Amino acid sequence: MRKTFLIIIMLIPGFLFPDPFKSLDINFLKKHKTEYTPPVKPPLPKKKGDLPSYANVITDLQIIEGLFSLYWDQEKNKFIMSIHPEQMDKVYLANLTRKSGDGMYYDSGSMLWEFPFVFHRLANTIQLVHINTDFRADKTSAIYKSIQNNLSNSIFATAKVISAPHQETGAILIDANEMFVRDISYVSQQRKGQYRFDKKNSYASDLQSYPQNTEVEVTAHFISPKWTNSFTLPNSHSMTHVYHISLSSIPETNFSPRVADDRVGYFSTIYQDYTSTLRETPYIRYVNRWNLEKKHPEKTLSEPIKPIIFWLENTIPLEFRAAVTEGVLAWNKAFEKIGFKNAIVAKQMPDDATWHPGDARYNTIRWIVQPGAGYAVGPSRANPYTGELYDADIRISADFTRAFYREFDEFVSPVTDDNPTALWEEENHNYHQCEY
Repeated sequence: MRKTFLIIIMLIPGFLFPDPFKSLDINFLKKHKTEYTPPVKPPLPKKKGDLPSYANVITDLQIIEGLFSLYWDQEKNKFIMSIHPEQMDKVYLANLTRKSGDGMYYDSGSMLWEFPFVFHRLANTIQLVHINTDFRADKTSAIYKSIQNNLSNSIFATAKVISAPHQETGAILIDANEMFVRDISYVSQQRKGQYRFDKKNSYASDLQSYPQNTEVEVTAHFISPKWTNSFTLPNSHSMTHVYHISLSSIPETNFSPRVADDRVGYFSTIYQDYTSTLRETPYIRYVNRWNLEKKHPEKTLSEPIKPIIFWLENTIPLEFRAAVTEGVLAWNKAFEKIGFKNAIVAKQMPDDATWHPGDARYNTIRWIVQPGAGYAVGPSRANPYTGELYDADIRISADFTRAFYREFDEFVSPVTDDNPTALWEEENHNYHQCEY
């Protein structure tokens, strides 16, 4: 009986001789140099919809730090933008310029539009929202809420969030290709839809970022199933444009808006103010003007603290640069009437400049080629809240200069050269009228 009992006890697992690997002390094993590997816990399964970490997404990408930091892999056509929590729903300025077009319907150097915007998050989508500044009211008035309730902003573009927040800053990453590499000027809706946007062959061609602005250049390809009448293209089935998008902070200045007088011809910033219904008209018009301040306020004529600088683009032919400079500086006579000396400065853009004329920080004079089109225009951009000018890009077409040459050298000069003194011998001649 006793033998049977002992045998049964010995057969019960772990009763007298428990599993040694469960009961051995780890320190005991280390002391006797016995290897022990604790069981590895399997990783928790990744939840569906979890985003990769910030660090993993930007691995091996070129970093371009600035207002909005950019991450770029040119070879893979990968373009990512970082947005910090404090940058969400904060108002910035967007400026869109067509750097180059087809030389016929779409000219180069063209200021397309500018507008205030915010980045707004909706789930895992970031919206670039165009803020409506055409209708306003004082924030302290009751009707301000009605303005917010009855009038809409517009979504300009969207992009997916592609990373979890940065562990320290909370910044997230978005697919910037999705937001900016698109038919940003709606070419597909123009010219009866002859061209459609070709995303596969479009890409970010240059990226720059600075503390107060981020510059995005996009090469956009368009295709047409049929031949078109664009004679400037070698093959009208294919057309490439280059767009420059300048995203910038709204500068804080001591600029005071000036209400425009309809009797004086100014470009103006216009909006409707609904603060008071007793006002004759809701329209408010601010004069678009530069923020010039005298360096020496006590003097009748003083240089400004910050002059207006115009850069001559390095595309202007060498033979015309002196004349263009002279034309720019001639405006200083007008500014002397209001007490400013050397208000405008002309500088030459170096051939090795790294900045783009589409950068909203630079006022430029650009030389464009549009066969058969002889014109020049001088648009500008103003702060939509105050009317303060902050950017101007003048465009002069090469054929405009050619037209002047033909008019004077081939028509006027041959006629006047027959009797060069005749124009000046007439009594009461007024040379200001240029009547040949």
